[in-house]
Amino acid sequence: MNALRSHRWTVRLGIALTAAFGTATVWADVTTLSSGHVDIFEAEYEQVGVDPPTLHLGAHSDAGHFEPADVILQVKNAAYTSTSGLPAPIITILGSNAWILPADTEAAATLGVIEAGIAKAGDFPDGNPVTFTLLSAGASNPGNFVLFNTAVSNQIRLSATGTSIGTNSFTLSSAHLHWNWGFSAPGTYTFDMQASYTDPVDGLLQSPVETYTFQVVPEPSAWALAGTAAIGVAGLRRLRRSAALNRH
Repeated sequence: MNALRSHRWTVRLGIALTAAFGTATVWADVTTLSSGHVDIFEAEYEQVGVDPPTLHLGAHSDAGHFEPADVILQVKNAAYTSTSGLPAPIITILGSNAWILPADTEAAATLGVIEAGIAKAGDFPDGNPVTFTLLSAGASNPGNFVLFNTAVSNQIRLSATGTSIGTNSFTLSSAHLHWNWGFSAPGTYTFDMQASYTDPVDGLLQSPVETYTFQVVPEPSAWALAGTAAIGVAGLRRLRRSAALNRH
């Protein structure tokens, strides 16, 4: 086997291992958030000196502030649960079982998953609400999505069936709330979001449109792990044979 074929085999092995195990970070400049408190939609009011105010939509965790494009929000397999007991409209969207992030801090900590919030941050000059709008859902989304509030009669805040948007906006007047985020199938979801707010002096402010990425990834089963281990062993043996042949 020549060096080129050996390199190709190394790449294929890496792809196989990645497919089975997943990765913590897809790109060097992308952060994966998979547990702890995260304000996924955080509307930030900013004003510098006498410049007109601006509205920015970001994501915030205990690790700091992030641009939505720089974050993957991971929903672990521990969030997989029955939807029994939820209202019929939510079950219709999610099915009988789904990946649901809990709104309760203790429940999220027990599962080791994200406790997801929505926040109105920064020095807003008044109590006017911020409106969060779901503009579009990714063409490759593998399933359905719903954002709902168990504290208020399981009210649906946002929803998407594949690429079709259902409930597309909600308003937030308080500084911070926790809601439930549900996904019907594993895979990678993207959503384009925008925040808007009416400033008492400068009128309507709108944030740039931001793309959020959610990765709903089941943890590997015991059989998948065993299969991956076998692939890894076979790959190492092949690489060693290739290296030995290249030395001669």
